[in-house]
Amino acid sequence: MSSDRLTILAVDDEHTQLEDLARLLRSFSGVHEVECAFGGHDALLKASSQGYDAIFLDVRMPDLDGLELGRVLRRFASPPQLVFVSAHDTAAVDAFELRAVDYLRKPVSRQRLEEALDRVVAAVEAAEGPAERNGRRARSHPAAESEMIAVSGARAGSTRLINRGSILYVQSHGDFVRIITEDGRYLLRTTLN
Repeated sequence: MSSDRLTILAVDDEHTQLEDLARLLRSFSGVHEVECAFGGHDALLKASSQGYDAIFLDVRMPDLDGLELGRVLRRFASPPQLVFVSAHDTAAVDAFELRAVDYLRKPVSRQRLEEALDRVVAAVEAAEGPAERNGRRARSHPAAESEMIAVSGARAGSTRLINRGSILYVQSHGDFVRIITEDGRYLLRTTLN
């Protein structure tokens, strides 16, 4: 693995599996930060507000499965590298059609995880230009007109994607931000700071 330090999001709907994967990822020196998301909707919200080098995601999740999430993430202006993690190999072909860099079987071994991280580093370096390789982290995520962001929907637990270019204006309301588009109003639990 390269000396570049990766920022990773680990996603699973089972706490024990998520904690085990995050702990194992954090044990590698090339990994700078590992954040955790409990389920697909949580992952989508986190991924739309922060850029990650890679997302390690479970395939079978009840709210938003890993393949659906992967399809959405691929539409981001600066999509993260995807590594699918599953106890089953039935979704492997679909995962690689989404240009996944690897597909890991649970329980994940340290050796296989290291191989996956090596592939992530190679893919990140191939996707970056020379300026980004020299100044690494300059790519948090650009506000491209076509970039999609995830916002909470009107129904509890629902998430909707809106095009960043369709935002008319944003209002701050304490710990929340209201986003106004031509199609409606959306509330995010975040601040403008």
